[in-house]
Amino acid sequence: MDQTALYTKLDAVMCKVPNGALGVAVSGGGDSTALLLLLTKWAKTNGRKIYAATINHNLRDAAANEANFVADLCVTLGVPHTILEWQEWSGHGNLQNAARNARKKLLTKWAIEHEVSVIALGHTQDDQAETFLMRLTRGSGVDGLSGIRSASGSNPVWVRPLLEVTRQALRDYLTDLGQGWIDDPSNDDDIFDRVKIRKALPALAELGLTVERLAQTAEGLQPSRLALEKMTQNAAHHCCKPNQYGVVEVDLDILQQEPLDIQYRLLSYSMSWVSGAVYRPRFKALKSIYGNLLDGCSQTLAGCFLKISNDRNLIVMRELSNLHFVQLKNELYDGRWQVSADNNDEVTIGPLGEKGLPQIENWREIGVLRDILMQTPAVWDNDVVISASLAGLEGNVVISLKTDLKHFYKDIVSH
Repeated sequence: MDQTALYTKLDAVMCKVPNGALGVAVSGGGDSTALLLLLTKWAKTNGRKIYAATINHNLRDAAANEANFVADLCVTLGVPHTILEWQEWSGHGNLQNAARNARKKLLTKWAIEHEVSVIALGHTQDDQAETFLMRLTRGSGVDGLSGIRSASGSNPVWVRPLLEVTRQALRDYLTDLGQGWIDDPSNDDDIFDRVKIRKALPALAELGLTVERLAQTAEGLQPSRLALEKMTQNAAHHCCKPNQYGVVEVDLDILQQEPLDIQYRLLSYSMSWVSGAVYRPRFKALKSIYGNLLDGCSQTLAGCFLKISNDRNLIVMRELSNLHFVQLKNELYDGRWQVSADNNDEVTIGPLGEKGLPQIENWREIGVLRDILMQTPAVWDNDVVISASLAGLEGNVVISLKTDLKHFYKDIVSH
């Protein structure tokens, strides 16, 4: 594939993205480096501002050098560049999932700070094929098997303009330009399932399961996924009510009139909206907790606490144990709460919790369930709550959801 064909593929996707500044996530690998070069040209041609960001996960000694490699390249290209640091890996759980969630949160925060409306990612046709096979081994349904989407989300929009381009084509493009890149050694580590699948692809190609065929199969399922999403969106308007407390209340009686698949989709989507997780809960776990909820048992899953109220509302809220105390200055808390301090000072934000709620004398007058108020953010001074606007304690710090509640319904359909 020559340079003109590559640029045409990218332009076909980018010409549909919203107006505003562009962001590009660049690791220094071949895929994202090629994307940076192509998108820089596209932005200049189309009169768009462009910014680049690199995440240093601080998991390898070479990571800092890789980030600096991108920084130097961006200086050459005239693209403003930021290195985002992740230092929160606990050493427990699924490293890849934790890193993926961290990348989304860091890039979202960066995008808001730079007024970036679109973030471009360097996923390729190879990534699409590998993702299809990985999800096939896990027994995924239509959503999973329909693969990576060319565009998703809002505020910012995540766009993947190279899904119809192979990894090798991008490396050939860089080689023709004389532009180097840095290969991440973890891409050859068999400890990761994706690497095992990548190494199996040549054998599968001999059976006709080429990267192109697998990617086309995933893409062919996307209209079915879209139809189901629209059914889910329609059902959500009838039974789901997100509110300013960051909670979703679902009318259980109306929900259960929907086909079972739509019920699961609404529950899964509500949990993702509340927790901000990149990926929705696994179906096996979702099915299990839904059954337990219908039996009257409160449940926790994927950073959420779920219970059924006395008036038959299924309430999806944040799980207290997943919320932490952090120092912030006019930025996001928990990836979804905008913190705005009058004096621009750094403040300590954490959940109101069981220790904070009793400090607000008139909280019962608000008419909101205790569990809901406890998971809302508050401003603390040591052990004293000094501001909790959502619970009725006004102060010099305002905390509100970063997105309009209308996006809850709009974002169900991924387009």
